[in-house]
Amino acid sequence: MSEFPLTIPALITPRAEKLFAARPVISRVGTGLHRSTWGEVVYRARRLAGALRDLGIQPGDRVATFAGSTHRHLEVYLAVPSMGAVLHTVNINLAAEQVAYIVDHADDAIVLCDRSLLADWRRVEPHLSRARRLVVLPDIDDAAQDGDALEYEALLAAAEPMAAWPSVAESAPAHTSYTTGTTGLPKGVVYSHRSTVLQSFCTGLADAEGLGSSETLLALVPLALSQVGLPFAAALHGTALVLPGRDLSPAGVCELVEKERPTVAVGFGAALPGLLAHWRDRRPDLSSLRRMVCGGSPVARPVSRAFEVEVGFPIVQVFGMTETSGHGSFSKLPADVGGNASEETRGYYATSQGRPLPLVEMRIADDAGAEQPWDGRAMGELQVRGPWVAREYAQEGSRPDKFMDGWLRTGDVAVIDELGYVRIVDRMKDLVKSAGEWISSLKVEEELLGHQAVVEAAVVAVPDAAAGERPLACVVLRPQEGTTVTGDQLREFLAARLAPSWVPDTIELVAELPKTSIGKTDKKTLRARYAESRA
Repeated sequence: MSEFPLTIPALITPRAEKLFAARPVISRVGTGLHRSTWGEVVYRARRLAGALRDLGIQPGDRVATFAGSTHRHLEVYLAVPSMGAVLHTVNINLAAEQVAYIVDHADDAIVLCDRSLLADWRRVEPHLSRARRLVVLPDIDDAAQDGDALEYEALLAAAEPMAAWPSVAESAPAHTSYTTGTTGLPKGVVYSHRSTVLQSFCTGLADAEGLGSSETLLALVPLALSQVGLPFAAALHGTALVLPGRDLSPAGVCELVEKERPTVAVGFGAALPGLLAHWRDRRPDLSSLRRMVCGGSPVARPVSRAFEVEVGFPIVQVFGMTETSGHGSFSKLPADVGGNASEETRGYYATSQGRPLPLVEMRIADDAGAEQPWDGRAMGELQVRGPWVAREYAQEGSRPDKFMDGWLRTGDVAVIDELGYVRIVDRMKDLVKSAGEWISSLKVEEELLGHQAVVEAAVVAVPDAAAGERPLACVVLRPQEGTTVTGDQLREFLAARLAPSWVPDTIELVAELPKTSIGKTDKKTLRARYAESRA
């Protein structure tokens, strides 16, 4: 058989350019919508590659983006890896010092920045070890603050399109992303052309996102987080693409669904309670959606069932992280249990993280690395390996606290049942150890979200003189007129559903929960906030 390189310029970009040139690409830019096609995106990507070449960018050089989810950012996605350079999408929600650290750590040669984010980038520049050439993407009209930056559209207009993509080794780096740094400095993960192509193929499977040329994808995971690789998968499969810009508010998301009628959406589970509350209040037409794929954090059953029964489409949970290129398993209902499964059974699988995708292996292991049985009861650290799973961090190697005998150590405590479905019990750092008993913060949160007045809930461990640790819950209530719910009432609600030792001693009613740069609840901040007062 022929040995054909699995690379972005050989397989992904040509399909978007030739087979699916007329498929639409819509992005929100400012307050309006920009309409394009895959053919136009690739043509402009060729011009961008020519412009970057004229600026001295060579194969292997790192090109950073500091931008939202627009058609121009998508052009960068295809141009940079196809010309043999390495795309580095920078998380725009990180602090200036963190952004400077990862730009220096990645050794980026140039930065492409949205004009609306230019003030944020200027706050990064004083922290850099050296100045970077800057190109401004005009997502807003005001050019008064551009200074010495180059203008994206002017560069493209003056450039000769790159007619032929260079030959690239499939093992060569294609794009890179950094972890959010919630437990230390951000760590770099470099994705190869081969890993990107293989993952993009898998994204088209019916038991994954199910992307194809008849689907329209609403990509709610920001392009600033390249570990998901959705643009590459959409280009490979000819999927029409809707990009939300930087407006990921429930109102903004619903407006796009009503106007552009996507069939599948991919986003973060943490955004679902707010989206559900907005739908209940305003009743926008979301009927075009056949499914919504969510990762980042587990989705409680009361939330996923409300989307199925009230809104009209299922929530498909996934497990993924930066080190697994975004996803490694999907939670669709197994054929083994039949279509007439009970609500209890459907709920069990709907709240699991699903089966591993083809080519991905998962196991649960004890501290010594010994594999635990798949019986749905034995707990251990979830570990993963596969062709799009990292084996080391950029410039740091294979750290033993994160990699073991070729397996990625996720830091999640999980069980796996007889059908191979993974269920995250908790993050290892979030388990509450109370008088020798392990209490799952996720389980307590799920029960709290079953109360009709609760919108969001987070449970953390706080010091306790007698038990060592006890769970404390922080709850955001639904803003309903005339509704008054106390912490003691919520404790009574939990007492009917959980073992007495699992009921938090204290439930704090808060206006909002602190969030990380990717929208997860920031439990580290909550632990610090309440630890001293409870010590």
